[in-house]
Amino acid sequence: MKKENLFSKNVPATINAQAVKANGFIFSTQIGKNAETNQMETGMTAQAKRIMENIKAILEENGSSLEKIVKVTVFISDLEKSKEFNDIYYSYFKDEKSRPVRCCIQVAKLHSGFEVEVEFIALA
Repeated sequence: MKKENLFSKNVPATINAQAVKANGFIFSTQIGKNAETNQMETGMTAQAKRIMENIKAILEENGSSLEKIVKVTVFISDLEKSKEFNDIYYSYFKDEKSRPVRCCIQVAKLHSGFEVEVEFIALA
């Protein structure tokens, strides 16, 4: 099995790979950090939008797309804010019949400033 680390100049730099392509899949975890400012977006809505734009950029730059996402895991600091997250998330997946499988988990704490972190698995 071949493994390839993926990077995009349109997504914030990280000490880890922004995504990994392996065995026909792309794996990525995204936070609401802005590539231009290198700062965390403020608030759930802004972080959710940035997460979706970041994963969209990585996938499209590497021959995939949002439509090829098969599994999503959402780690959220407060389930009371899940509606704010969902409003943004579902605006990227309008067709209910083609949405990926998704799990949303409230966690005790995320890294400073993070309200949400999302893990994606997509077809390469």
